[in-house]
Amino acid sequence: MSEAELQFLDVGEGAHRRRIAYLRHEPSATGAPGLLWLIGLMSDMHSAKSAALAEWADDRGLGMTRFDYSGHGRSEGRFEDATVGDWLEEAEAVFRRITRGPQIIVGSSTGAHIALLLLRRLIEARDADNARLKGLVLIAPAWDLTEELMWKEFSEDARREIMEKGSYRLPSDYDASGYVITRRFIEEGRNHLLASNTDRKKS
Repeated sequence: MSEAELQFLDVGEGAHRRRIAYLRHEPSATGAPGLLWLIGLMSDMHSAKSAALAEWADDRGLGMTRFDYSGHGRSEGRFEDATVGDWLEEAEAVFRRITRGPQIIVGSSTGAHIALLLLRRLIEARDADNARLKGLVLIAPAWDLTEELMWKEFSEDARREIMEKGSYRLPSDYDASGYVITRRFIEEGRNHLLASNTDRKKS
């Protein structure tokens, strides 16, 4: 499989405008769909999983589009400045402006959460792009990660640090320095939850 050319897409406006890196392979089989790959938290579009899926798609004549969220990989921005809403906006922009023809969205972990949010947004839009979505594949979906997998699982000390200092460094097996989780990341994430409001707590 020949390597696709790295390209960039501008998303957002004004001071929040950011340059998003992406790769796109056209399908080689007539009428074949493309895959839109949504990466997991702190992963990137050149990961082993991303590369394996791209090779699998190419062997079957499928297209594939993959990109890095802001604060990830080759895209602009810092992780601690990004939010779930930013990543959703970027995923929607890539789907609408970069992909062509029928698409199957494949999301891994955090990417699966973004995939569900993108699905909801496309359904609500009821437009031509909505009709291009032909399938959804979720791998170990981390839905509502900011609330269910972070805030509710954090210790009282970690919550206090987020509320009082504005951020908390979350230990990670994949990064010795950990991930900086900001108060803004947690609070903005509540705009994109899939679960009922019934059990939602903000403090």
